[in-house]
Amino acid sequence: AGKHTASSRRLSALVTPAGKSYECQAQQTISLISSDHQKSVQLLLSEVRLQPFDITADFVFSEEHKCPVDQREQLEETLPLILGLILGLVIVITLGIYHVHHKMTASQVQIPRDRSQYKHMG
Repeated sequence: AGKHTASSRRLSALVTPAGKSYECQAQQTISLISSDHQKSVQLLLSEVRLQPFDITADFVFSEEHKCPVDQREQLEETLPLILGLILGLVIVITLGIYHVHHKMTASQVQIPRDRSQYKHMG
């Protein structure tokens, strides 16, 4: 019973650039310590959107700033696609170079380099 407070000296989990709202879909755990330093508190957050300043109207948020966990997940989703496209492009370029090289060298006469083959030419 009564009022209890907890705080953290290193609250870097909710840092957001000025003029943006904070958004994080992933679950985050923030560790807090009671004001009398006797108890530890774990604050579990998920699907959070906060607008600390520049509030224009109820439930109207500024452009969101995603938390590092969400940014990492987004990168993990798009990175395989980007790498696949790059690999496909490298394969197409390699096949194109091979095709052009093959066309250019196919029209040239192939002269045997081994002198023993010259006697069979005539």
